[in-house]
Amino acid sequence: MTDYIDPAKLEWTDVDVRGATMSKAVVFEGDYDVRSAFFRMPAGCAVPPHDHSKWVQVMVLEGRMRIEQDGEPGREVPAGSCYFVGDGETHVEIAVEDTLVLVTQGEDRG
Repeated sequence: MTDYIDPAKLEWTDVDVRGATMSKAVVFEGDYDVRSAFFRMPAGCAVPPHDHSKWVQVMVLEGRMRIEQDGEPGREVPAGSCYFVGDGETHVEIAVEDTLVLVTQGEDRG
């Protein structure tokens, strides 16, 4: 059966993501080594340098994100765009303005 997800109707909780406080609404966490969630990040919210053991894809639905990676110029990602971070790539994520993202990642943490 197909599930239709409306972010406005999901349960949102405040979470700490590597020292950055934002709101999260889970879309999917299951047995397929993939998880997906919406995150609301207030303007200026910054996730400090980090990496992931598997890939991460971020779709910017509203607002604008800035991504910084070692050895590369910073890049802004506007609403309607997405970015993909491979495993082991250290990066910083900053909400330039109030931002809503959909994160899908190849990690299934308990």
